[in-house]
Amino acid sequence: MSGISSGVGLATGLNITEIVDALIGVQRNALVRLADRASGFEAVEGGIKTLEANLLSLNSTVQTLGLESTFETLQATSSDTSQFSVAANSTATAATYQLQGLRTSSNHQVISKGFADSDTTQIGTATTITLSNGGKLDQPKLLEELNNGLGVQRGSIRITDRDGQTEVIDLTKTIDIDDVIDTINKSATTIVASIEDDHLVITDTGSGVGTLSVTEVGGGQTAADLGILKSVAGSSFNGDSVYRVTTDFNLSQINDGNGITTVAGSDDFQITAADASTIDVNLDTAQTIGDVVDLINNDVSNAGKVTASIDSNGKLSLVDNTVGGSTFAVTALNSSLAARELGIQQSAPGGTILGTISGGLNSVLLRSLNGGVSSTGTVLNAGQISITDGAAGNATIDFSSAETLDDVIDLINANGAIQIEASLNETKTGIQIKDLSAPSGTSIEIQDVTGNLASFLKIDTTLAETKHTVDSGSLDLRYVNEETSLSTYGKNGTAVSTGSIRITDRDGVSFNVDLSDATTTKTIGDVLTKINDAATTASAQINARLNDAGDGFIIESTGGSSFDVKVEEVSSGTVAADLGILGSGTTSVESNQTTVITVEATDTLDDIAEKINATGVASASIIDDGTAFNSSRLSLTSVRSGGAGEMILESSFDFGFTTSVDAEDALIRIGSNPQTSFLLTSSTNSFDNAITGLEIDLLSTGTSPATISVARDTAGIKSSINNFITAYNAFVDAKDSLTSFNSETNERGVLNGNGVVLTTVSRLEGLLTKKLSVSNNSIKSMSELGVQFSSNGKLQLNESFFDQVLIDDPSAVTEFFQQENTGFAVVMDEVITAMTDPFTGTFKAQTDSLQASALALNTRVDELNSILEDRRERLIRQFTLQETIVNQLNSQQSALERLQLLSTNNSNNKK
Repeated sequence: MSGISSGVGLATGLNITEIVDALIGVQRNALVRLADRASGFEAVEGGIKTLEANLLSLNSTVQTLGLESTFETLQATSSDTSQFSVAANSTATAATYQLQGLRTSSNHQVISKGFADSDTTQIGTATTITLSNGGKLDQPKLLEELNNGLGVQRGSIRITDRDGQTEVIDLTKTIDIDDVIDTINKSATTIVASIEDDHLVITDTGSGVGTLSVTEVGGGQTAADLGILKSVAGSSFNGDSVYRVTTDFNLSQINDGNGITTVAGSDDFQITAADASTIDVNLDTAQTIGDVVDLINNDVSNAGKVTASIDSNGKLSLVDNTVGGSTFAVTALNSSLAARELGIQQSAPGGTILGTISGGLNSVLLRSLNGGVSSTGTVLNAGQISITDGAAGNATIDFSSAETLDDVIDLINANGAIQIEASLNETKTGIQIKDLSAPSGTSIEIQDVTGNLASFLKIDTTLAETKHTVDSGSLDLRYVNEETSLSTYGKNGTAVSTGSIRITDRDGVSFNVDLSDATTTKTIGDVLTKINDAATTASAQINARLNDAGDGFIIESTGGSSFDVKVEEVSSGTVAADLGILGSGTTSVESNQTTVITVEATDTLDDIAEKINATGVASASIIDDGTAFNSSRLSLTSVRSGGAGEMILESSFDFGFTTSVDAEDALIRIGSNPQTSFLLTSSTNSFDNAITGLEIDLLSTGTSPATISVARDTAGIKSSINNFITAYNAFVDAKDSLTSFNSETNERGVLNGNGVVLTTVSRLEGLLTKKLSVSNNSIKSMSELGVQFSSNGKLQLNESFFDQVLIDDPSAVTEFFQQENTGFAVVMDEVITAMTDPFTGTFKAQTDSLQASALALNTRVDELNSILEDRRERLIRQFTLQETIVNQLNSQQSALERLQLLSTNNSNNKK
C-alpha cells in the first residue's frame, strides 16, 4: 500500500510536505520581495491620498475666504438684549438705529358673567354665538393719514380746563385718532375730546368759567397737527379739519377701504351733461383717486364739458360746464359698481354732483353696510324716518343728506323733540336707539316715512314690539373685498395655500380652477376672476362674487337643479379648505370670516367651551373666580394675536362678556426723539419688515431706546481665518506624521523624502510668507494680518493685531484675499487646485503612477504564485510517484524474501 499520511511518505518515511515547502520557499523569497515593494507603493499612495484630503479641506476654507459674502456679511446686535432680539440677512446695510419697545402684542381675552357651575346647570336658552374679527363700525384713521398724508408730529400737549386745572397729555405712543381721544379723555381734567366729521371737538364738561385752551409742550407741534391749538372763552371748540381725501389717495383707501369695483375692458359709467352729450369713462388703469379725476377730465369725449376734482371737503366733484335741457347725471355701464362706490351715481339738475368717498375720521359710509355696494344687495335710499319715544314724543327726521353712520347718529341726537339717544351698539357692529324717557312709558316706534333707511339699518320697529332700546345687531360692514390679500385670508389670519380646486354645478358639470400660481393669485378678486373664467370655459352654471354679509365671497348656482353645488380639493391640496369653501350646498357654497356656534338650551358651560374649541378660532376654558355664588365663568382667548385678533362676539343670550385682556398690536418706536421718530405696529412681536434686512423680535418693553448696530461681521471673518489656520495646521500634522524619521529605530514615514510632498510644502509656505502682488493695497502678506508661523511650522493668529487691522482698513483685508488674479484666496486656490485636480493634478499623477507600479508588481506576484503552486503540485506528484515505486519495490522484495524462505524450507524438507 502506498500514499502520504500527514505529509509523511508511508513507503519512505520522508516528510514530503516539509521537503516541498522548503523547496518552494526558496523560490518564494523573490515573490515576497515583490509583494513588499507593492505594499510600499500602496502605503505611499495612501499617504498621498491622506495629504490630498487635507489639502481639499484646506482649499474649502480658502474658497470661503474668496467669497464676497465672507467679508460683506453684516451682523446685528442689540445693546439691550432683554428688549430686542435682532439678526441681519443678506439685504441689510451697515447702520445704527435707536429702537424702543413701547408695547408687546396680546391676544384678546373676554370673560363671561358668573354661572352656578360649568358641568351641570344648563344654559336654558337655545341661541348662537357669532364670532368674527372684523366689521366694527368705528374705523379710526391712522395719524399718518391726517393732514394730507403729512401725519402728526407726536409729542405732548397741555390742556387747561375752565377751572384752571392743567395737565400735560403724552401723545407720543398714539397710533390712530381714537388713541388720541382715549388718552385725552383719561386725563384728570374735565375735558372731553370727541370726533365730528373731519375734526376733533374739545369740550369742557365742568362748571368753570375761565379759558379753555390747548397748547404745545417743549416746542412741539402736536396740538397744531391735531387742529386743536386753540384758546376760547366758551365751553367747547371745534378743531381745524385734519382729514380729507386728496388726489394722492390710493383707491384702496377710499370707500371704507373697499376701493372700487370696475369691469375690466369695459366702460364703467356714463356722464350725461346738460347739452345731452355723454362721456363714457373706463377706470381700468386708475390706481388713485387722482387717476379717476384725470380719466374723467382727459376723456376724448369730454373736451372741457365736465370738470372733475376733489373739492375742499374731500369729495369727488363733477361740474357740468354745458348748457341745455338735459339733466346732469351719472349712470352705471356694463353692470359696473364704480359709480355707486364713488358716490356719483345720481342726477343733479343744478349742475354739480358730489360724491362722498370717505367716512371721515372714524365713521363708515352708509353704502358700506349690509355687505356694501353689490349687484344683489339692497340699494339704500335715505329719506325720512318717523321716531316716537316712550313719552309719545315724535319727530320726522330727514336723512337725505346723510352719507355716514355718524351723520345718522348726529341727526337723531340733535333732534330735541324726542328723548332718544343714538349710538353704536355694545359690539360696535351696529347702531343702538335708546329711549331716555320714563321706562314705564310706551315703546319706541321707528318707521320709514320715505326711503328705506330704517329698514336698511335694521332699526324699524312698531309699538307692538315693546322695546325701549332697539339694537340693529350687526350691520354687516363690508371688510372683505376684491383686494383682500390671500396672505391673511386663511383661518386666524394665516395664508391661503396654492393649488387647484374642482367645482361642480347643479347640472353635474365639473371644472377645475387653477389657483397654483402665487404671482397671479394674490387676492380674493383673483380667485373670483379665475373661478368665473373657468366656469365660462366649461359652460358651467356657476358665478363667484363677494357675499352679501361683507365678510367673504360666495360661489352660487345660476341654473340647474339635479345636484348640489360642490367644491373639492384637487389631489392632496388644501386651498379649498383654506378659503373656507370645501364642501357642498344646495345652491351655493359660501366663504366667510365669521364663525357661528350653535348653542342648545341643554348645553352647559363645559359644552359651550367644547364647541368653541372645536372651531379653532378661540380657546375656551372655565374659570372659577372663588366667589360663593355663580363662580363659574367662560373664558375665551383669541387664537390670533394683536389687534386683528379682536373677537367680536354677538349672541341673543346675555353671556355678559367683558374684556380682560385687550387685543393690541406690538408697538415700537424707531428713533430716540418722539417728535421726529415714527411708530410701527405688528400683530405679533416680530418686525421683520420694519428695517430692510433686519429680523427684529420685541421681547419686552423698554424705558429707553436700545441701540441696534448693523456692522461687518468681524467675528465671522475671524472665524473664517481661524478655520483656514486650523485646516492648514491639520495638513502640517498629517505631513509631519507621514514624513517622520526615527533616528533611534531608523523607522521612516511612508512619505519621508517624497518629492511631491516637498514641493507641496514649499509652495504653500511660499505663499504664506511672500508678499503678493495685490495692487493699490496696504496689505500684501499674511503676516501683515497677524498670521505667522510658529516654531513647529504651524500657523497662529495674533487676534488683537488682526482685530485692529480689520478696524483700521477692512477694505484692504477684503482686497488682500479677493483681488482679481492676485488675491491670496485666488492664488492659493489655484495652487491647491493644480495639486488636487481629479484629472490633471500633481497628486493625481503621483497616485496614478503608484497605482500602476503596485498593480504591475501585484500582477507579477499573482503570476509567480501561480507558477509556484504549479511547481508544488508537480513535486507532490513526483514524491507520490516515488512513494508508489518504493512501495512496489518493497512489495517485490517482500515477495522475493518469501520465495527465498520457501525455497530454503523446501530444501530442508528434502534432506
